[in-house]
Amino acid sequence: MRQFTETLIQSGVHESRIGIISLYRQQVKLLQHLLPERVKNGLEILTADRSQGRDKECIIISLVRSNEGGHVSVLFLILPFALLTLCISLIL
Repeated sequence: MRQFTETLIQSGVHESRIGIISLYRQQVKLLQHLLPERVKNGLEILTADRSQGRDKECIIISLVRSNEGGHVSVLFLILPFALLTLCISLIL
């Protein structure tokens, strides 16, 4: 996430025009901790529910989670359909 965000900013997109959506509150907290200067300058990192109504030029959707072993995996079938629909509708 940090690398995607930094690449967008280096490409000329201002922090206030970027939003990061995660399905997990703990991941939102972690990302806010890792990107404090960017958040201070307007980057929004929110859960899917809280991101409704936001208008951003660039949206990064995180579908990653970790398990007890600390292994990262991408969510496909585990993702609730309603949240997937919400994420996609925010992009369109």
